[in-house]
Amino acid sequence: MSEGASVAGCPRTELTAAFLDGELDDAASEEFERHSRECPACSAALLEQRRLLCLLDTAFDDTFGKRVKLPEDFTRRLRARAQNDLSGVRASGERRRAIKICAALAVAVFALLGFAAFEAVASPAIAAALGAGRMLGAAGHAAADAGSGAGLVLRAVGGRLVASGALALVELAAIAAALVLLLRLIGAYHRARAGD
Repeated sequence: MSEGASVAGCPRTELTAAFLDGELDDAASEEFERHSRECPACSAALLEQRRLLCLLDTAFDDTFGKRVKLPEDFTRRLRARAQNDLSGVRASGERRRAIKICAALAVAVFALLGFAAFEAVASPAIAAALGAGRMLGAAGHAAADAGSGAGLVLRAVGGRLVASGALALVELAAIAAALVLLLRLIGAYHRARAGD
């Protein structure tokens, strides 16, 4: 094979990994070395795999973490520095400036992203607000209808109550049960209408 020519199916990544792991026998290892010197694709793949292995060796080397030493009071200094840097944010002028910068950035983002992005962000919020409004409206109508129904029932039954104590309690319990059933019926009706 001529120098610089590459073979179909190259780079041979399986062979590259097996070569680097020492899994090839001597003949196959020599053949791959010879091939990688002649094939630019395999040579580049071999170099890239070696770099990756070196990077992983460095990342997982136990002595690497020991070589990077932080000062003893590093955390205390960092905390003090952060508190000093944030002390200016507490001033009202600094807050106004931060709000102005945020507003300018929001306008810039809106201008860059355009109305399509605004619609994508705002449409779910608008849909949620409309849904909440519909639910509140249905609840309000249900409460109003229940109140007017209860008023009609109390007015119709109020004049008919018997004066005796035991029978009046039974009648009041029946009225209360009827009101509860009426309220449930009205609520179910409004839920069914809201679902349509």
